[in-house]
Amino acid sequence: MVLPRYFLAIKVVRVLLRAPAVDSGSMTSKAPFKIVLLRCGLRCGRMVLGWTIALASFSFMPTCAQAEDLTALGGDLSSDLPGRNAIQVVAPNVTDGDRRAAQIAGFSPFHRIRDRSDGLGPRFINKSCGGCHVNNGRGPTTLSSAATNGSAMVVKVKRPGLRSDGSIREVRGVGSQVLDHNLRGDRSRSVKLSWRSISGTYRDGTPYRLRRPKLSFSSALRLPASTVVSLRMSPAVIGMGLLEAISDETVIAASDPYDSNGDGISGRVAMVPDRATGDRVVGRFGFKATEPSVVQQSAAALYHDMQITNPLFFNSPSRIEVSQESLHSLAIYLRLAGVPKARDQQNTSVVAGQEVFTGLGCEACHTKTVTTSATYQDPELRNQTIHPFTDLLLHDMGSGLADGWSEFSAGGREWRTAPLWGLGFAAQLSERSPVYLHDGRARSIEEAILWHGGEAAAAQRGFTDLSAVERQQLLDFLASL
Repeated sequence: MVLPRYFLAIKVVRVLLRAPAVDSGSMTSKAPFKIVLLRCGLRCGRMVLGWTIALASFSFMPTCAQAEDLTALGGDLSSDLPGRNAIQVVAPNVTDGDRRAAQIAGFSPFHRIRDRSDGLGPRFINKSCGGCHVNNGRGPTTLSSAATNGSAMVVKVKRPGLRSDGSIREVRGVGSQVLDHNLRGDRSRSVKLSWRSISGTYRDGTPYRLRRPKLSFSSALRLPASTVVSLRMSPAVIGMGLLEAISDETVIAASDPYDSNGDGISGRVAMVPDRATGDRVVGRFGFKATEPSVVQQSAAALYHDMQITNPLFFNSPSRIEVSQESLHSLAIYLRLAGVPKARDQQNTSVVAGQEVFTGLGCEACHTKTVTTSATYQDPELRNQTIHPFTDLLLHDMGSGLADGWSEFSAGGREWRTAPLWGLGFAAQLSERSPVYLHDGRARSIEEAILWHGGEAAAAQRGFTDLSAVERQQLLDFLASL
């Protein structure tokens, strides 16, 4: 992990203050770095300390001043509109009248409450896309809600193992998700969510508390003991078109499945079926990157969450309840919507926090900057320099976040790198405090960082070693996105 200069200088101070007296005659060419420094004529401790502190002070200011301005997170699609309008209204660079009208037309099918006449049910999670993705943002951690329209979280279930094509083995009588609502108002298939507390301490002695979800099922849900269960919250739908516009070649080039460079990061490409063509293609949507396109992600949600059949997901080709045109309308609404701009990019703490982010090695997975394809289907999304903070790859995130859910390329400890754009913006979309990670266990960005493990363990340890000031700087930076 390469540290910024001011972090390196501070570390040199700490090393020198701890260094024991050394016999120069015993040194070898492989001597530790602190010994080499002592041998190179820096015999006066006060001179070394003064030189190092000066280096820290001198390096900090220019480095921070050179921090990248990330205001235009979505390139030309970045929006100045307030609140939910920034991610629901058509992006500012979409100027063609027909295309603007097509994006606006998709608002209704996304937010409309569906009923039996639309093909809803008989069982479902929620009656509308917007019922889970509140204001196009994150959903709350509610299950089996008394609200008529449904829950905002999904409990995924499957039998152990996978089919020969990599797809899951559904639970007999239940399927692949617990559909906890139905058109009759029967709540017999209810799920209760509770939380278990976990305590920890930063290196400076500051305590923290995390929580882990615990699910309990009603007697009507008789799941086999071997059932694999995974709780999922509803993520924000921000910059979906731009993520799709990142070329397969770019995603593949960033992968390093065998950690050939030895940096401890081994991102893998998710290869999933394109249900329209039957080909295996790069997956990029969903917590496990199981869907390759906005259209297929939308179709999967209609089928699995609402039991609404469509041209990509159906039980019988003779019974299609949502047309290809309607799927296209949903997709164009999401692809051509704006991306919220980052805020406070000149704030001193935010600038310093970007340096901390880089110093901890977070960019090894949360790729800051990428350019979209020059040949993508939507011309407004071509050649856009964007800052999504994701590599769209699968990473082992450790046992703490492991859910045991494997599907296609993804293993039970692996998750797609979550995009960070819109992270702090989430607070503008709901009166509820936003929650984070795949199951909403993190009540703050800070808690989300503390849950990182596996390939991100070194970055997480680095975070816990920071001073309170440095931690706050990082959190201020992330909240600005």
